[in-house]
Amino acid sequence: MTNNTPTHANPSAFPTHSYQSKQKYTLTLRWTIILVPITLIAIGVSTQFFIHPTAFDAFSPTSIHGWKSWTKSLTDWSLHERHKPTANLLQLAVVSDTSSLPFIKRSTPSATPAPTVPINPTLPTPFPQPYDTTLSSNFSTTSCYNFFLNMTQTDALRSCRPFSLMLTHSQEFTQVQDDIDATNTDIWGTCNTALSPNQCDLNMAWFASSLRSSCATDLSNQNLLAVNALIGLQAFDLMRQAACSVDPVANAYCYVEAVASSDPSSYYFYQLPLGQTVPQITSGACNSCTKSLMSMYWAALSSANATSLTGLQATYGSAATKLNNVCGSPYAQITTVASSAPPSVELAGVGGAWAVLLAVGVLSTSMSS
Repeated sequence: MTNNTPTHANPSAFPTHSYQSKQKYTLTLRWTIILVPITLIAIGVSTQFFIHPTAFDAFSPTSIHGWKSWTKSLTDWSLHERHKPTANLLQLAVVSDTSSLPFIKRSTPSATPAPTVPINPTLPTPFPQPYDTTLSSNFSTTSCYNFFLNMTQTDALRSCRPFSLMLTHSQEFTQVQDDIDATNTDIWGTCNTALSPNQCDLNMAWFASSLRSSCATDLSNQNLLAVNALIGLQAFDLMRQAACSVDPVANAYCYVEAVASSDPSSYYFYQLPLGQTVPQITSGACNSCTKSLMSMYWAALSSANATSLTGLQATYGSAATKLNNVCGSPYAQITTVASSAPPSVELAGVGGAWAVLLAVGVLSTSMSS
């Protein structure tokens, strides 16, 4: 009978190779057990501070490095600022210098008296709208691009004339600020819409919810257009109140007075709910309108809606400190809301996991060679 049982090699024929393989495996396992916890501890400690090697970024699945940047980062072990936590994604839109401001202070070099609040003025047709220039194609997903196309064309947005979005994303609204009377008319139009403020609040809340869904990937990828749009939609009601605030002495819109002034110090405070910081200011900011505006902001941060005002949470504290330093300590209420600085503690997260895999891979390769 033919024996179909596979023929096995005689183990005694390779005694040296078997022993060496077993010894190498044991040694590799032993070093892995020792070094992996040390690596984890080292990464955990390093992420408690503000720096980490940039070479680890090349192995992150969220990295946007091209091949050249990737290879360069492998040899770049310099230290740089740590990543901001995903939980504070909306704070990534915060800018710390005036050169990054997306809106422009009017170019008139001398002060112009602000006109009084108009009575039923003739509004421009069409009225200035946000995103009135060609939308960038720099979107991560088609769904987000389509969302912006649909949102900018719907009456639910256009009828509400959102000051929070026009301030930073309307070319026409920005350019008209060289004409103080036209600016006065536009502000009246934002404060007097066919739809009620409550209905517009509901509309903006719906848009914000839809943006989170349609632009989830873009928000995760820190697409500034998506991130800033969400901040603006959430700050709609607060910024409408800010735009419509009236100086009772002059009977003029406070915002129009800020635009008319040759000193932009007061003007900068209207950017706070959008997550943009106030630069150096002068005593020109020490007026009743700025004081009232900061009181309005502080009240909003003390309300139940404070959690949605991520831009203001990130900028109010610094702005209040600067204002008090220039105008006097009681000028703005100092609150304990989040500052523009990110939290000091960050978990290793995905980047740390990739670093561990890298370390283990290098260790295994060296042990097996």
